[in-house]
Amino acid sequence: MSPLHQIAIPNMGLPLGEMWDLEALAEDCAADGVYEFLLVAAPLPVTGAVGAPVNPIAVK
Repeated sequence: MSPLHQIAIPNMGLPLGEMWDLEALAEDCAADGVYEFLLVAAPLPVTGAVGAPVNPIAVK
């Protein structure tokens, strides 16, 4: 685990996202020319965990 993960996750409560598959979102943005969206990816509330699955949603 990198130092950023050791500080940001347990001490700051900052969720980090990695390895996102954003190809469909990029294609949709390119198709309609709108590149602004709200990305919501709330993790499961697991006490003391350093990782949890998310169900990300992009709202344009």
